Amino acid sequence: MLTIKEAFNLIKRERKFLGDIQKYKIKISNSNNFEKENLIGIYKIRQLTAEREGNEELSQEINTLIINLNNYSKRKLRFVTILGVKYYGMFYLSENWDKVIGYLEREIE
Repeated sequence: MLTIKEAFNLIKRERKFLGDIQKYKIKISNSNNFEKENLIGIYKIRQLTAEREGNEELSQEINTLIINLNNYSKRKLRFVTILGVKYYGMFYLSENWDKVIGYLEREIE
């Protein structure tokens, strides 16, 4: 299992702006795995909702996530969340914890 520090460093390579680990609350999902096909279905629905609500930016971000999930060759993914003072990120990692497959993130007010 990946430690919080290892997960943060892996994600930080992908999202370089994150800064110091002490500024964030990081949670690694206790669930063994998330099914890729289920996630794709959920995010397709969320993308349609974002389009209907006129949120083109969110729709594009979700589309990128869906593409990345489709390109992932295995069935299972791992999940990590990162919460900062003005930041929230959801990251899907490969089954063996060695690569960021996709993510959604937001600046929060």
